[in-house]
Amino acid sequence: MNPLKKGPEIKLPELRMPQFLVDLYHDLDDRHLLPVVAALLVGIVAIPLLLGGSSGSEEAAVPGTASASSVPKTSSLVVTKATPDLRDYKRRLKHLSAQDPFAPVPGGESADSEGGGGGEGSEPSGEASVSVEEGGSATVEGGESGGTSPAPETSEPEIVYFTFALDVRVVPVSVDGKPSKAEPYVRRDLPPLTMLPSRDVPALTYMGPSKDGKKALMLVSSDVTAIFGDSACVVGSQTCQLLALEPRLPETVVFGPNAKTYRVELQKIQVETTDHLNRAPLGQPKHSGKGQPK
Repeated sequence: MNPLKKGPEIKLPELRMPQFLVDLYHDLDDRHLLPVVAALLVGIVAIPLLLGGSSGSEEAAVPGTASASSVPKTSSLVVTKATPDLRDYKRRLKHLSAQDPFAPVPGGESADSEGGGGGEGSEPSGEASVSVEEGGSATVEGGESGGTSPAPETSEPEIVYFTFALDVRVVPVSVDGKPSKAEPYVRRDLPPLTMLPSRDVPALTYMGPSKDGKKALMLVSSDVTAIFGDSACVVGSQTCQLLALEPRLPETVVFGPNAKTYRVELQKIQVETTDHLNRAPLGQPKHSGKGQPK
């Protein structure tokens, strides 16, 4: 037993490097990169110390001041006083009063004198102020003319309507196969929706002009049993539903169970201007006690 030992023997744990560090060391050694890694570690530690020492020495040399070369050259600063009144138009224009540009000028002579028409001996007619009240009236205060003059009222725009009116000649031909004794007649200035030959016998209804304005489009009633003429049929194959009636080309229509036959001839079509929308009434006409249509 060793006399120098006192107490129980203590075993210290063995120090071992982590395995990944051992592998990293061997890899760097095999590739001859250990000197490079050592130089990088030295540079990482030494470069900040060198840079920090040099900057510290310069600051210590001139404490609290900066060199003229380090200060950048900038333009001179101009300090102006804020003037908020320039931005508030109400305060800038409070000395002005609102005026109505459409109010009549009081006194014709004063207007001439202001425009330079008066001579040296002309006397001023006095100052006058114009104030506009609610309701469209202007009040003139002061001056010689004084009083209240109404503001000019704006008139409503006039509306003009354009319509294509017809002049049509109607010839009664027969009724129930018997010749008619009625005389031919001409109906003038017929507006759209006019029934031909009449409202009692609405065989054709004028709908409006064609695109070129030279033909009249006629809606053919379903009670028309036959139609003869040289005018072109616009709609309909076996039975014509819309007819383009041309001037000087009469068209013969047979209407109703009594076979009322009429010859309708368009004489002219012209443009008319009216102040209202001109349209013919539809439906059967109202008859008076004597049996005549109103």
